[in-house]
Formats: sequence, structure tokens, C-alpha cells
Amino acid sequence: MNLVDQSLRSIGIAIRDRRAARRLTLGDLAERSGLSLSFLSRVERGQAQTSVGNLIRIADALGGTLHDLIGPPAAADIGFTVFRAAEATPAAIPGSGYRWTPVSSGGPGRGIEATLLELPAAGSAETRFAHPGEEICYVLAGRVRFVVGERTTLLDAGDAIHLRSDIPHTAAADGGPARVLMVTHHPAGPGGQPDWWNHETAETPQSDREEDR
Repeated sequence: MNLVDQSLRSIGIAIRDRRAARRLTLGDLAERSGLSLSFLSRVERGQAQTSVGNLIRIADALGGTLHDLIGPPAAADIGFTVFRAAEATPAAIPGSGYRWTPVSSGGPGRGIEATLLELPAAGSAETRFAHPGEEICYVLAGRVRFVVGERTTLLDAGDAIHLRSDIPHTAAADGGPARVLMVTHHPAGPGGQPDWWNHETAETPQSDREEDR
């Protein structure tokens, strides 16, 4: 079983377990997420690829975050967590080519999440996201094109961007694969749950937008 198949299976299990824990039917999830029941059924069985935007809609409908679907199971809260590179397993986001490795998953009482993001050379930056809080992205390798609002900025390895994340934004590799450490601050939403990765609307960045170098 390859990484994509493993990710499809684990994401499906995570969705099913969270839905069952909340005593929701597939019909309930379909109504909350705006996705079809038959599609959600295939996703839960690991038989359908889906976009990042759809995963965000599903996570939001289940009262959680994207990390709840692609990250490791939550551990007991002892006041700190440790990230071990040797134990990390990247999660592929089907349909995007992106791979994510959660470094920390935030949670109630914590306002920061960190993720290692691998951007493919052929990736696109068509879908933008907006969420409360702030975000810092540090480019570890490669070159990355960030689009924040109406501005486009190119960053090389060693560069970073600190942005207000309520402004619709996205990122994609430029000229080759890239790796980014993404740190997100998110104020707690209703019920103390992190309220971030709210899917904005899909829009394609215009080629004539202002570019900073």
C-alpha cells in the first residue's frame, strides 16, 4: 500500500471515528459539510480522493481542525509534547500533491500549531484560506510563492513571512519542490475548539497582481 492509499485509509478512519463519537449519521455530515452522502461514504472507506478544501469542510462540520483528520491521535496532556523526526509519518493530501507532517497539533488551552509542509514542484495555488489569528511560514528549502490578499511574494530558503491569517492566503512551490515550517496561532473558537483553516472561497490568483521580490 503506497503513501496515498495509506493516507486515504487513515483519513477515512479518522472521519468515521469522529463522526461516530459525535453520534452523527453520514446524512448529518453531508448536510453540515455541503458534500454528498455517497461521496462521504467513499471517503470514509478510503475509496475516494478529496481536496484540501473538502477536508477542511468535513473537519469543520465535525467540530475540529484539519489536523484532527491528518495528524496523529491526541496524547494525554502533560504540559508539553515532543516531536521525533524518526517517528514522523507525512500525510499526503489527495488531489493536491501536498504532504503534511504535524509537529504539534495545538488543542484546547493551546493557541499554536506547527506543521512541516512539503510543496510539490507541480503544485498550484488556486484555493485560498482565511482563519482567525496569525501565521509564520519559514522556508526551509526551495522557493515559495505566497499570495496574501492582492499581493504575491517570493521567498527563498531562510526567508519567512509573518501574516495576518484572516486575509485570504495560499502558497505554492516556485521552480521546484519546497519545504516550509508553518506556525499558526489561532484563538479558541466556540466551545474552546481551535477555529482555523476555515475554507474561504476558491479563487485563482490573477497574473497581474503585485509581486514583491
